[in-house]
Amino acid sequence: MGNLKTELLTKLKGLAPFEQIVALYKDKNDFFKEMHNYLIGGLVISNPQVFMMLKPIDGASDPHGQWYVKNPDTWYVRWVAGQSQLKAMMDNVNPLPFVMFRRITVNGETKVRTYKWETMYKKVTENER
Repeated sequence: MGNLKTELLTKLKGLAPFEQIVALYKDKNDFFKEMHNYLIGGLVISNPQVFMMLKPIDGASDPHGQWYVKNPDTWYVRWVAGQSQLKAMMDNVNPLPFVMFRRITVNGETKVRTYKWETMYKKVTENER
């Protein structure tokens, strides 16, 4: 996907959360194949306010290709779109010790980062106040 820059993020602002994520893919079929995998082996939540795809993984290994992990310790968040939706995601899944994700900022994509569940939940809860 390469670095996502400010102009793309600006184009995404008027779109529904689902459409924002689809727009990130040059080949839309790649998105739908990926979403199919998350529908079967992960979790997909979509409504007019939020779109998210995530799966439970072994956080010590690369998240790509991990499906049906026997003893997961990390939620790998592939996509979350919508205003302040990380807390909504955390309120709707069973907690695991860690959360792993990559952010898209105006400067491009960040590295994959892992946070303790409790630390992340406190942070997103404080942001809603």
